[in-house]
Amino acid sequence: MKRYKYLTRAEAYADFCRSNNMLANKAGFLRREKLAPHVYDEYCKQNRDEAELIDAVFEDEALNAGAKNLSATVLSMYLKNLFEKGEKDDGAISVITLNEAEDAL
Repeated sequence: MKRYKYLTRAEAYADFCRSNNMLANKAGFLRREKLAPHVYDEYCKQNRDEAELIDAVFEDEALNAGAKNLSATVLSMYLKNLFEKGEKDDGAISVITLNEAEDAL
């Protein structure tokens, strides 16, 4: 069985959050572990299987452990952020004028 570097720590962090009525999340995990986001992101790129397992821990916590205390808005924003992290926009701004919108109809 493959040894993972951060999975056990992510699970321990999730347990801590559950015990303290908090939502386990990546930012809190990085802060607790004193990890720079770019270092963790680079590690995740090289260890995709572990990164997906850690994402699953945070998703499970959001959906099942104490999520009843969260508003639907907060929960949906959290899950959207969790799932769309790999689908970042190219940063370009698109402007659609009223005329273009009408032409598309």
